[in-house]
Amino acid sequence: MKIDVIILAAGKGTRMKSSTPKVLNKLANKPLLQHVIDTCALLKNAKLHIVLGNEKNLIKASVKAPKSTNWISQKNQLGTGHAVKQALSSLRPGATTLIMYGDVPLVSLSTLNKLISIKKNQLGLLTFVAENPKGYGRIVKEKNKVVAIVEEKDATKKEKEISEVNSGIIATSAKDLKQLIPLIKNKNSSKEYYLTDIVGLAVKEKIFVKTIQPSSVSEVLGANSPEELYELKKAYNKISANALVSKAVKFADIDRLDFRGEIKIGSNTFIDVNVIFEGEVNIGKNCFIGAGSIIKDSVIQDGVVVESNSLIENSLIGSLCKIGPFAHIGPEAKLESKVEIGNFVEVKRSKIGKNTKAKHLAYIGDGEIGDNPPVLARLELLYFPLSLNDHPQRWSLHASDTCYVTCSRAVKTFSHSARAIYADQPICFGSGCSCLGQMRHFFAIAKIIEGFSNSRRCHR
Repeated sequence: MKIDVIILAAGKGTRMKSSTPKVLNKLANKPLLQHVIDTCALLKNAKLHIVLGNEKNLIKASVKAPKSTNWISQKNQLGTGHAVKQALSSLRPGATTLIMYGDVPLVSLSTLNKLISIKKNQLGLLTFVAENPKGYGRIVKEKNKVVAIVEEKDATKKEKEISEVNSGIIATSAKDLKQLIPLIKNKNSSKEYYLTDIVGLAVKEKIFVKTIQPSSVSEVLGANSPEELYELKKAYNKISANALVSKAVKFADIDRLDFRGEIKIGSNTFIDVNVIFEGEVNIGKNCFIGAGSIIKDSVIQDGVVVESNSLIENSLIGSLCKIGPFAHIGPEAKLESKVEIGNFVEVKRSKIGKNTKAKHLAYIGDGEIGDNPPVLARLELLYFPLSLNDHPQRWSLHASDTCYVTCSRAVKTFSHSARAIYADQPICFGSGCSCLGQMRHFFAIAKIIEGFSNSRRCHR
């Protein structure tokens, strides 16, 4: 079955109070129109026809659509019926036509598939029961059969009491649509050609109007104002969270989350409050994501603990790692299994080998540290006794295969077989160091005299 999808995106959106075209306002960091395009593109044998008006070039440049997409210009905005009319000549013979709106982004693929499964000589109409129907076109029925849709501004007092309302989303054959659209008149208070009039015309032409209900009212929410856009964002978060709950993901409070992309989370993972997910995020099983953390475009494998207020962006976190709190991982960081990154540690463009620890107050950038690292550097330590009568002494250290970086008091520390060398503070070697012992009466200055291989470096 061929599907022609007409997406209406020509509206000015003056009520949005934004210089941005209405359909380019973002939901989950993606334009409203992009959500509609992405869903409709999943329909089998679908061809998209997008009707644009104001700032059409900007809109085309701001979204990604299939190469086969037919871009149509509506020079004069004379209503939704007039907008559909601009696309009639492009419809394929024998196709089922689905009419969508660029500012109604949450309609599910399953709902659309039900809507387009209409039979010959039928018109599918997506309706819902609204708690507050104000502003919506009312579905007028006689003997449980749809006879018309009446817009709010043209409805009588009795008609305004009707709670079943129109979503605006319609499916019918290309043949019937080409027959009905030219019959629409602009005899209304706005002098516009309402697409909703097609229902009454279909009844007159003995085309059966079949109503379809979405699985959730949130599917048909549109955004005509900042307030409605805010409600859309809340609905998107709830839809995303509920989909994950069904897969055994646990949330502290699904109303205190922010989903801004495509999120996959494994079973038995716990998500605390005020967590932000952005971009493409894939989190494994049995993980813990602490309150206030931000995860962007990253993969987190099984059993990872991310403590509160940590930022992970464009990175790979191996299994059983422990991150934070207040850690910053990425961009382009790779942590292998069982790595521990502690308080106020930042890792960028670096690979950290398994079982490596950076407990607190460290910066690791453009380096490769831990399990089987490359030759790192030779450190030359110049330390001065507190007594001016003593002479400065030098001691050289080569990084071992198990070398890792920790930090104390915001000062870089190189650990070498459990021996710690601190720069810019009193030297304090571990008990395992036999050559210098506990030399707390000296200040040390460390300088790298051999660079990291491949020009990589680790610095504070």
